[in-house]
Amino acid sequence: MGVSIKEILSSEFFKEYYIISGEKGINREIQGVVLIDAPDGYKWCRGKELILTTGYFYVDNTELFKEVINFLYENGSAAIAVKTDRFLNTIAEEVTELSDKLGFPIIFVPARTAWMDIIAAVNSIAINRYISRINDTNYLEIHNHSNDYQKKISNIVKNLSLELGLSVAISDIVDKNIICYPADNNIGEKVNKTDESNLNNYQKEILCEKLNIYRIKNLDDNKSWIKMNILINNTPITQLIIWEGSDKIDYYDLFSIRVSYALFLSIYEQIYVMNSYERKFYDNLIESLINERLTSKQQIIKEIRMINNFRLNIDNSYVCLLIEQDGDNPSFYSIREKLYNTLLLKVPKDEAIFGIIDDNTLAIIKDVSKYKKDIIGNVRKEIKNLLENMRNQFDHRSLMVGIGDACDNIVSIRKSYFEALKAIEIGKYLYPKNRIFTFEELGPFGLFRVEDIQNKSYSSNFSLISPLLKDNNRDELLLTLKVFIESESNYNVTAQKLYIHNNTVRYRISKIQEICDIDLEDPIVRLKIAIMLMFTNE
Repeated sequence: MGVSIKEILSSEFFKEYYIISGEKGINREIQGVVLIDAPDGYKWCRGKELILTTGYFYVDNTELFKEVINFLYENGSAAIAVKTDRFLNTIAEEVTELSDKLGFPIIFVPARTAWMDIIAAVNSIAINRYISRINDTNYLEIHNHSNDYQKKISNIVKNLSLELGLSVAISDIVDKNIICYPADNNIGEKVNKTDESNLNNYQKEILCEKLNIYRIKNLDDNKSWIKMNILINNTPITQLIIWEGSDKIDYYDLFSIRVSYALFLSIYEQIYVMNSYERKFYDNLIESLINERLTSKQQIIKEIRMINNFRLNIDNSYVCLLIEQDGDNPSFYSIREKLYNTLLLKVPKDEAIFGIIDDNTLAIIKDVSKYKKDIIGNVRKEIKNLLENMRNQFDHRSLMVGIGDACDNIVSIRKSYFEALKAIEIGKYLYPKNRIFTFEELGPFGLFRVEDIQNKSYSSNFSLISPLLKDNNRDELLLTLKVFIESESNYNVTAQKLYIHNNTVRYRISKIQEICDIDLEDPIVRLKIAIMLMFTNE
């Protein structure tokens, strides 16, 4: 919103200025100051300008002066300010009569005043008004030492709305929280409609490249709005949205938006620091739960009192998810901030907490009380989208997810953690093409000892096929055995799959039974061997 002629003339700087004619237009709005000292310069005015001139081209040219007055009035300019004691010592009566008739002010400017000083003075009045509005609401005094960030943000939104005379909202990308002024029950729907992905036909105009302020116009209904992202460490945290009316925002509006941006940024940086503390707290909290340093509800309640923003109900049912990367990638700790910001955008704070366990493992403790059935299936669907997003954000790293079973409360999450760990460690053998593994789908394989699989302790659990691994022809014998088991002990089918003669298959199977001292006609023996072959990687 611009500044009125009355407002600038009442200031100390303009005390020697006065309206020569056209006083009815004293409340006309100024949105910028321009200097015109060319005979046709007025033709490039777009409206709401305060025109500065020496009047040189209007000396003895009353008709041109009247033409300029008419054009500026019809074009919506604010007023014309003339140094009448420089060249244009007197203004023709025809001109002042036209000015009075239209209510288009002609303002006297002292000859000694520099143009730059006039422009700076008008700009200062517009700028100081917004700063005064902030001070008048006691924003700095009342809220500066408060941790109630929502009140601070609401205060800025309200001040900006009053200054612009437009509806303003700030939409938190992480918390999905929206603060608007004036109050609007349908604000969520309106914010959603400003998303470019929901528009079929629109135009985007950059207003300030440095701060990424831009205007979007929906070409289907000609409605427009201003948007800007507030970023922390190059990550969008929240969006400021301003809905334009019939008039577009002006130069002084953009300044108010810039000041608001600085205030918002200051607050969100404070929130960021607070969240950084919280993230470290959650790292420690999850580690304490897993390592049994917190074993009772009372201990957890005492621990979470340190965090004001803890939103989980510890009595709800939970499940543990582990996101694991292979060891060839940089440590999760080295990308902690980017990693956490990515998760905050996808994992609601009132549904889950997360923390880094080690260089290659991140744990998510998720509230699953909202699911009435197929808990693990629903969690799997949610984590699938998150996993894809993380892979895109982090250079397509090789990531795997393990999901434990649900437990009755957060105190019992240790069990779900180890189940999630086993889901990855065993699942990648059973389902080598998968990226997401659940303890539930392991079935009886969940009873296996991971250490034996990792260390290939075939001498004990894998003793049935251990002698075969030492044979000189181990590769062809193992392949034949595997295909034979998969073919339900059918010699002909096995021969077809391996492109060898039926007798060759019979010879190899006989040799395998001799080496391992096993009976492949026994269904239990065949089952054991089928399971063992899944983990040999041979």
